[in-house]
Amino acid sequence: MKKIVFTLMACLTIGFSFAQTFNTTHSSHFAKESEKDIYNIHFPSAYGFTTLHHLDNVMMDNIKAMVLTKYDQDMKAGETMTFNLPKLGLRASDLQEVIEIDDKLIFLSTVMDKKSAKHNLNAQVLSNNDFSVSDNKVLASFAIEKYSKSGFYNIAISPDNSKFAIIANMPFEKKTQEKVQIWVYDMQLNLLWEQSETLSYESDRSYDEDLFLQNSGVVLVSKTIDAYKKSRNTKLLSFNGKGIETFDFSQDGFMPMNMELIDVNGLPMLTGFFWNGKKAVVKINSKEGNDNDGAFLYDLGTKTLIGIHEWSDKLDASDFKSLQVVDVTVKGDDIYMIGEKYLYDSEFRKTGNTMSTDLDYLYTYGSSVIVNFDTKGTLKSFTPLFRSNQYKNEAKEKGSFSTLFLENGLRVFSNNDNHITMSSFFVDQRETFNRPNVIPFDHGTSTVPNVIPHTVREVKDYAMVYYITQYRDRYWFNKMTW
Repeated sequence: MKKIVFTLMACLTIGFSFAQTFNTTHSSHFAKESEKDIYNIHFPSAYGFTTLHHLDNVMMDNIKAMVLTKYDQDMKAGETMTFNLPKLGLRASDLQEVIEIDDKLIFLSTVMDKKSAKHNLNAQVLSNNDFSVSDNKVLASFAIEKYSKSGFYNIAISPDNSKFAIIANMPFEKKTQEKVQIWVYDMQLNLLWEQSETLSYESDRSYDEDLFLQNSGVVLVSKTIDAYKKSRNTKLLSFNGKGIETFDFSQDGFMPMNMELIDVNGLPMLTGFFWNGKKAVVKINSKEGNDNDGAFLYDLGTKTLIGIHEWSDKLDASDFKSLQVVDVTVKGDDIYMIGEKYLYDSEFRKTGNTMSTDLDYLYTYGSSVIVNFDTKGTLKSFTPLFRSNQYKNEAKEKGSFSTLFLENGLRVFSNNDNHITMSSFFVDQRETFNRPNVIPFDHGTSTVPNVIPHTVREVKDYAMVYYITQYRDRYWFNKMTW
């Protein structure tokens, strides 16, 4: 009898050993300095993290402040510093990109000034070790005559985070061909190469194109011609500092839409969503979103579409429109691409029975889907995620979701149930997510807050994740461990 009991207990112990528990602790609450403040977590480690916050979409031309604060492993604030983005004349730069690499942040910002007749892209580097910011370095510049014809910049980062590219579309000129300038830098801000080209397309005020940078340093531009016509087609333009190569990307039944460049075990590939061009012409500023008919995988080395898969009949894909690639993870022979509908709109604010001149900004996130390919392009599964949700103005920070591959499973952090939820996919073991419970106000009751999805950060080589949660006007830092 004792042997039977011992065996039973051993089996139970082995069975329960496969259960995974994710626990969360939270900090004291804090309030934003402004409802337009955006918070991000950087340099996550077992010993703490650093936050960056700044105002979003402000019209102040004379100052743009970046505020950084260090927090310890107990999520208590320590040293803080503030610096301003550089000016050109009286105009302050607009933040375009923050690149985190090792122990530094590279702040890339743009500014134009009619009096100076320049449109510049700037770089400032923050060292997290000594908490200092470098002097501004102008990485790219071109001449302008007026703000209505000022051209624009795009930035791309290589998948291995070793370098970044800047492309400048020169100011619009009637009856001329499109002109571009390209710069590629390493993460020490050393110029690797630059190139100027006149393309075989008419100059315009805007273009339907995306910029990508391969680990090798080759720059790709996906350029769509006649985007809203039946004649829609997409070209891939390849730049290497010496010349340009152009080749067809779209084909019958395949019109690439939103996509990302990924490294698949050393091979550069593009993955994303496509429109088959059969049912309807893609509409300009569609309130419902533009059509997507499936997912694809494209091998850049062989210039071959190795995977093209339309939505399964078993899948309710009626709301899979204007899909954006939220994240792509490559694990061994598996590729996990997560896409989500994204729409942006505005309307005049309602005040009682009248309409004011102020605008409300509306952000639609979802429906969403997980696409699982193998590295040869074979489809393994389509997995629907969340239905559509709309957020107004600053509430957009609760929209969308964040993904991490933890403990051999894909984890999705969202507010799908109107509070923080961690959903798991492609994992067999049982698990428990102990969500944070907060008492937001004195003498109040406990509640589960919302997660701010873009703040979710994993600590590499540790079983630890940091993120920020929110309830009404109060916020908390959180540390999840397992």
